[in-house]
Amino acid sequence: MVRPGEHVTILTYSRMRYHVNKGYDPEVIDIRLPKPFDLYNIGKSAKRTHRVLIVEECMRTGGIGASLRAAIIDNFWDYLDAPIMCLSSQDVPIPNAGTLEGWTVVQPVQIVAAVEQLCQ
Repeated sequence: MVRPGEHVTILTYSRMRYHVNKGYDPEVIDIRLPKPFDLYNIGKSAKRTHRVLIVEECMRTGGIGASLRAAIIDNFWDYLDAPIMCLSSQDVPIPNAGTLEGWTVVQPVQIVAAVEQLCQ
């Protein structure tokens, strides 16, 4: 666990970990290793907050977030008060130009908007 919180659980890893700590009070868990998932701590957090946001830099199709979402649904569905949200990069090759990368990779403003939507 990167930081405790009470309104929403954010599951993330790698560079996105540094984007999810801004501007609100979520519980943040850095999954670090995609296999095996730490379902014990993920479950404890989901049971406490009742909301889950997965933030990843990789593409949505075939990404770690899809597997993580499936594991949460299989094990903790009854504890959730809202659908699991997953913010992923677009399913396009990541461009080399920084300005174009900003259009394809998840940005902090998108994370804040997703948390606000989940907590309404």
